[in-house]
Amino acid sequence: MLKLTYSDADLLIEHLDLTVEAMVTQRSLVALRAGQPLVVQPGYGAFALPADLPGIAALKARGQEAIDISPCDIDWLEVTLRGTWLADSAVSAEGILVAELGPALERQLVALWQRSLNWVAAPCSQGR
Repeated sequence: MLKLTYSDADLLIEHLDLTVEAMVTQRSLVALRAGQPLVVQPGYGAFALPADLPGIAALKARGQEAIDISPCDIDWLEVTLRGTWLADSAVSAEGILVAELGPALERQLVALWQRSLNWVAAPCSQGR
């Protein structure tokens, strides 16, 4: 399962050996015990990757049916996926999106996202 955690300050993408149902059950129990609201609904999540990041072509080939990849601008691509949104309200921009895309695609997305963090931070003079 792929887990995207959206906060007001950051995005974290992880691959977990859980099902969406197990994650929803765990989060529901935590919210119930803590007396906190929890909204669980179908949703979409997205994140950006540099268009020139090595591995993008392979991602496009592998993820054709499970994800949508579209240009944001000349330098960036937006990766969009469908999943289950968990948040404290139906309109919250902070929360967790969980999706099952298959272990290989999930690991590839995490690896590309992690690589992109260093890719963006690398000075242009390094010649990438």
